[in-house]
Amino acid sequence: MPHRSLARVFDTDPRLAQWRARHVKEAELTRLLRRHLPRPLAERVRVADARNGVLEIAAGAGAIAAALRQRAPELRERLACEGYAFAEIRIRVQVTGAAGGTPSAPKQSWNSAEAAPLFALADRLSEGPLKAALVRWSRRARGR
Repeated sequence: MPHRSLARVFDTDPRLAQWRARHVKEAELTRLLRRHLPRPLAERVRVADARNGVLEIAAGAGAIAAALRQRAPELRERLACEGYAFAEIRIRVQVTGAAGGTPSAPKQSWNSAEAAPLFALADRLSEGPLKAALVRWSRRARGR
C-alpha cells in the first residue's frame, strides 16, 4: 500500500472527514461566539458541540457559566443574525488543566551569608519599620 499524507487520510476517510468538518464548524462558532462576549468571558469559553439545533458551550468556571446563562438569549439572537440558528443553548462547566498542576521548583531559603547585604542595609537606614524588621530578621538568622 503506498504511503499517503495525513491530510489525505483525513480527507478520504468518511468518519475522519466528518469529524474534521465538525471540528472546523465548532472552531468557527467559538470565534464568532467570542466576538460577542467581553474579553474576560470570551477567553474562558469554547463551543463543545453544535448539532441538532443545540449549541453546547463549555465554560472554564462556574461563574463564567452563570454569566453565559444570563446572556444566552442575546447570544442566540446574535448567532441567528450571523446565520447560525439554534433552538437551545446549553452551558456546562468544563475545567481544563492538570489536577495536580505543574510541579514548581523548590523554594530556596536564604542563608545569612546571602542576606548579608540586606542586614548591612539595616545599619544604614533611619529608624522605622523596615529597619526594625531587618534587624529582627538578622538576629533570627544569626541565632541571637
